[in-house]
Amino acid sequence: MGAQCSCQVPEEVDANEEFPLTPSKEYYSSKHGDCFQVGEDASYTVRSAGSTSIPSDECSCPNDSKELGFKETDSQEDFLLRGQSSRSCRSYYLAGLPGDDGLSQASKGSLARLQVLVEGADFLGAEVELTKLMDELADPATADERAIISASPLVMHIKDELRLYREVAQQCCQFTEPDSFLLYSNEHLHQSIHGSFDRHNPRVFHYHLRMVFPFQLAHVFSVAFEEELSTEWNSMLLKTPELIENEQGLHTVTSSQASAMLGLLKLDFLDRTQRFIDVEGGMLVEYVKTVEEGYDCHRPPIKGFKRVENDVKSIWAACGPEKTLLLQAGTVQLPIPVTKWLATSIGGLAGRHLISNMVKTAQRATQPGNPWDKAMAEDSFGIYSKLYQCAQSPASLARSRDRECHLSNSDFQRFFNRTLPH
Repeated sequence: MGAQCSCQVPEEVDANEEFPLTPSKEYYSSKHGDCFQVGEDASYTVRSAGSTSIPSDECSCPNDSKELGFKETDSQEDFLLRGQSSRSCRSYYLAGLPGDDGLSQASKGSLARLQVLVEGADFLGAEVELTKLMDELADPATADERAIISASPLVMHIKDELRLYREVAQQCCQFTEPDSFLLYSNEHLHQSIHGSFDRHNPRVFHYHLRMVFPFQLAHVFSVAFEEELSTEWNSMLLKTPELIENEQGLHTVTSSQASAMLGLLKLDFLDRTQRFIDVEGGMLVEYVKTVEEGYDCHRPPIKGFKRVENDVKSIWAACGPEKTLLLQAGTVQLPIPVTKWLATSIGGLAGRHLISNMVKTAQRATQPGNPWDKAMAEDSFGIYSKLYQCAQSPASLARSRDRECHLSNSDFQRFFNRTLPH
């Protein structure tokens, strides 16, 4: 990013002065600096003088850790998908704390666990841990400690991600564009795609997909999740997508190329994905957004291909142990203006081929000896075990009573309207 190393450009900073804490700032900390231990294997860095530059990959320091700093982000949703490409290099610190004063050993242990959950991109797990911590500090005698923790960038970052989870999920449940039109429908299989033009940009198109799979959530999601096997069902892909980053399967960056309309459209994708698994709600919520220029993992499109700008929000909801409902709200920016003919052509192609292929592949994924068997059996990140739990959750079993999965927004909203820990 071209920033200078802070050890080369020192600034006078009061170690006790707090950074401005707002939801639209992302913080980084250095591994070298004044630290205090909050657990056996983790530490939080307290800001020290001379450590205020923005993160840089061109730092000439002998170590390769990131310097403390922050950068503005544009929007609430973009907050999640910005910043340095290596999330595992990030460390969130408690700003403005003089050493470890004001925090009990129990709180430090909870913060260490929160740190691990954040670095593994498990924000719903962090919500559980944070709620437990705040409940333990409910006594007025611990009000100061509670306030310190609530104002820390680590906790504020967790709350930002939880807000994003709720916003993404709510948008999947609501698609009320007055000028939307049908792109594809298969009533027998309970599949539909509706779309609408963007009112401000002729190259931008919005769509909403709804489809029911007569298979368990874990098998259905494995088809979309196992990137190296995506050419098994997506005939538009020219080769196996490249997995650039993968953090516990919950945060990934992938690059892929596709061809559509007999090669008239050659498309390049570079997408960052964040996933939230809500076992209580019996669902997985997913957000996919194109990586923008200026970030470490960004790369230009391959020569001859046009970059597609993606913004896709999905709910994969278990409806008992034998059905899965997919709700998806997406925005696509194509390299050419979108006409109704182009939209219906691509929508029809997606419906007839991609959706039908995905359903067939999901069925194949349930059969013994299928290509997804090994990955599901290994379950490297524990995702499939959680999805099996989702299918057996009370919320999932309640949804299974509707055989056609004709569910109202209220079936999901109660899980997204929960109050954030405070």
